[in-house]
Amino acid sequence: MRSFLCFARGHDSEWEAVCVDLDIAVQGRTFIEVQQALEDAVISYVGAAHAEDPETCSKLLNRRAPLWVALLWTWRVLKTAWRSRSDNDTSASFPVACPA
Repeated sequence: MRSFLCFARGHDSEWEAVCVDLDIAVQGRTFIEVQQALEDAVISYVGAAHAEDPETCSKLLNRRAPLWVALLWTWRVLKTAWRSRSDNDTSASFPVACPA
């Protein structure tokens, strides 16, 4: 089972989540909604990648978001952890496990 690094960020009822290991993003109204949507998207993507020839599958499963995207999301999570949550902004990281 392979685990993919994902981040989510929300403010009130506007949430976005990204899997930086596969460069997949989703939007939703709650953390739970974007977490589930991203898990579904990753599982679907990995399944579709496995349907391809081995070379294409390898390329698809090793397609990462640009480094600056991963750094930006990491910064958002750290910033949320360090500051007061009075402005309703929330960021989190979570793994998505999937057979890869």
